[in-house]
Amino acid sequence: MATGRIRMYDAKRRFGFLVSEDGDEYYVPAAAASGALGAGDEVEFEPAETAGNRRAVASVTVTRAAPAGSPVGRTMTAPPSWDALEDAERQRRMARRRRR
Repeated sequence: MATGRIRMYDAKRRFGFLVSEDGDEYYVPAAAASGALGAGDEVEFEPAETAGNRRAVASVTVTRAAPAGSPVGRTMTAPPSWDALEDAERQRRMARRRRR
């Protein structure tokens, strides 16, 4: 069985995605999930035979659950400072003047 990590799983919409150790992304339908899945969970899975470009899994089992406050699947970048925004705007204006 291959191993990977759940990138995102939406229980309401009943689907999700996981990333294998190789870096490949797989679609996880609700029928393949055995138990509750959450972002950041380490899993073992079996790839399904699919036609086309989309990779899917046939079965998924959780080997280690992620901690409750796991930031996996969310963006946690800080917003830019005002100085950075002003500098970017200044550079944009200077580039525009040079093109004229």
